[in-house]
Amino acid sequence: MTYVWFDALINYISGIGYGSGENHFFHLLARGPSLIGKDILTTHTVYWPTMLAGIGLTPPRRVFAHGWWTIEGKKMSKSLQNVVEPNRLIDTYGVDAVRYFLMREVPSGSMEISLIRP
Repeated sequence: MTYVWFDALINYISGIGYGSGENHFFHLLARGPSLIGKDILTTHTVYWPTMLAGIGLTPPRRVFAHGWWTIEGKKMSKSLQNVVEPNRLIDTYGVDAVRYFLMREVPSGSMEISLIRP
């Protein structure tokens, strides 16, 4: 399973320009904390910083893990067929209303990891 994450994490940095010679990449990577789902905390606090350090980049200083948007107390899942299409919500209510709803209703900030750097 780990090899899948290495591929995914490499896509993170290549998707924002790593290796293209542009400084835009470094601005995006190093300037702020990471915001992730709580189910991938190990990946982003162990594998990701290790990979970044391995190629000479500075890992994030902080990682915030947010909770899940649940339906009737259950995590949304395609297999349970209880997902909500965010674009339909945006079309109906507008992007600001959907952002507000998600910030208000989805648990966040209950888990913060400060990574220690040598």
